[in-house]
Amino acid sequence: MFWFNLMVVFFISLFVPMSMYFFSLLISFKDYYYNKICSYECGFDVIKKIDFSVNLSFFSIILIFIIFELEIVFFIILVQGDFFVLFCFFTFFFYVVFSFYMEWFFGSLSLKN
Repeated sequence: MFWFNLMVVFFISLFVPMSMYFFSLLISFKDYYYNKICSYECGFDVIKKIDFSVNLSFFSIILIFIIFELEIVFFIILVQGDFFVLFCFFTFFFYVVFSFYMEWFFGSLSLKN
C-alpha cells in the first residue's frame, strides 16, 4: 500500500506541472515581431558591432572583493570551530594576505594603464 501511495504522489507531481506547461503552450499567443525578439540596448545601434572591453584591473579587484567576503564567512564558522577549523582559517587568511601583497607589489591593483 505504501508503494502505491508513493507512485500516485509521484505521478500526480509529474502530471500536474507537465499539463500546466503544455496547456500554457497551447493558449499562449505567439507574435514574433523583430523588435520583440531582438535585444534592447539603450543608446546603441544593434546593427553595428559594439566594441566594449572591460579593464582587467576591475575584474581582479572584483575577485579580491569576493575572496574577502568569503573570509567573512570563515569568521562566522570560526566561532564554533575547533583546532582544525582554526588552522584552515589561518591558512586561508595567510594565502589571501600573501596574494594581496604580491598583487600590490607587482602593480596589478592599480587602475591606471
